[in-house]
Amino acid sequence: MRTSFSTLAVMVTSLLVKEAFGAPALRRDYYLDTDSVVVTEEIWVNQLPDGSYSTGLPTAVVTSTIDGNPVLVTEPVPSPTNPPPAPIFDAPAIAEVAVPDSTTSTSPIPEPTLPSVPDAVFIEQKPPSTSVEPTTYPTPTTSVTPTVVPTTLESVAIPTPSVPAAPVAPIVPPISSSGKRGLAYNAANLLSAFTSASNVTWAYNWGSSTVAIPSNLEYVPMLWGLRQSETSNWHESADKALAAGSTHLLAFNEPDLGAQANLGYAEAAAGYLTYMQPYASKAKLVSPAVTNGGGEMGLTWLSNFLRACSSCTIDKVALHWYNGGDAAAFKEYMAKAYTAGGNRPLWITEFEASGSDEEQAAFLTEVMAWMDKTDYIERYAYFMVSDGNLVDGTTLSKLGSAYASS
Repeated sequence: MRTSFSTLAVMVTSLLVKEAFGAPALRRDYYLDTDSVVVTEEIWVNQLPDGSYSTGLPTAVVTSTIDGNPVLVTEPVPSPTNPPPAPIFDAPAIAEVAVPDSTTSTSPIPEPTLPSVPDAVFIEQKPPSTSVEPTTYPTPTTSVTPTVVPTTLESVAIPTPSVPAAPVAPIVPPISSSGKRGLAYNAANLLSAFTSASNVTWAYNWGSSTVAIPSNLEYVPMLWGLRQSETSNWHESADKALAAGSTHLLAFNEPDLGAQANLGYAEAAAGYLTYMQPYASKAKLVSPAVTNGGGEMGLTWLSNFLRACSSCTIDKVALHWYNGGDAAAFKEYMAKAYTAGGNRPLWITEFEASGSDEEQAAFLTEVMAWMDKTDYIERYAYFMVSDGNLVDGTTLSKLGSAYASS
């Protein structure tokens, strides 16, 4: 395949000065200079399985240029909008002639003679032939294996892919809101007032053993502290409670408070490993129950204990809260406790509002609804089952009725 390009070159080759009407005139000669550029391109043509052809894009492989000879063309006619350029010429030299005195001679003065200019010779030439024999390239041979398309579905065997069954995630049941509520007591006989309260399911008495309690309640033993009186019969009491159906064991009561268990976190960690850890495979173990005091108490003590007891099995975190009847402050503190406890489920084994029975009942109604729907709150017990508080004698008080209601 060839492509030719032409270039027009205007060449001024001569400047002629002629005399016309007593004034010099300018003439320019125009020449046409034609060059030929030959580009040879390569195109691949492939034969497809169906007998048709596909053509690729052309690719230049050879480029050559053939110079032409200039050819004189007719001078363009000037137009009013395109006047010819001003003439450029050298005036001929005029010989000086002596002028005789008019009184002595009447001979005419000779006219000056202008130098003669030879006429231009015009030679007309034809542009050279630009015919170039095309280069012949062999057609590339492409071997294409035709695709055999079956004409019937029966001729194709389509294997059924084997897809492994997706693993089934274990279903973790949420903590039942109806089983969170518990009773903190000293006198077991007062618990009978809650026999018909189906949402109250467990009880504890800050000790490791109890007398008979209503059968609808799970008893949870506690190792109150590390004094000899608490540790001497701990294993016997814990084993007996577990055999009777207990599923949890509580550790020390307010170890961050001097008037209660009064334990440093390192001492508490050592005692936990000695007395609680042996039951890790038999029950769910609950941490020491800290106060909501500030400074080195409360959540600070809890965090230090968890670091000191990093090898301990601690399934739940217990805590107490006494701070009036501010429900918003209660919720905020529990969220902080959940974080401080390493995102373990919380057991609020003591909490109490202040004010009249009606004010406490309003507080209970709000925070119990929140705790029942909050997943990380696993169990809670209001302080406490005693005459004049949650019960009046052996019957529920107004506050006790609010606590027992669903």
